[in-house]
Amino acid sequence: MRLGSHLLAFSLLVTAAWAADGGVDVEVFEMNCASCHGVDGRAKTPQGRKLKARDLRESRMTDPELRQRIREGSRTAAGVWLMPSFGDKLKPDEIEAAMRHAKTFRPADKPVP
Repeated sequence: MRLGSHLLAFSLLVTAAWAADGGVDVEVFEMNCASCHGVDGRAKTPQGRKLKARDLRESRMTDPELRQRIREGSRTAAGVWLMPSFGDKLKPDEIEAAMRHAKTFRPADKPVP
């Protein structure tokens, strides 16, 4: 019985450390955004090139703008999807996680609005 409580405590600590270290943010980003933006945010993937995805290192969108873009996606003036909407796929906390990780690609010397 004592071993079971130690294992539970250990698993809780590992989970807390993983979440605090941005593990959830990375996972959400890689599962939903990396196919276009790449795991490095540079948008050099085949799908990213095809859709002309933006290099996230150059993004200066504010948090509300990022939230809206992730939730609603973006289209050309003709209505062609450039970025799909994730509002029906991701929960609000997952949208926040994707947004937090996307912002990590920005250079440290350029303040985030």
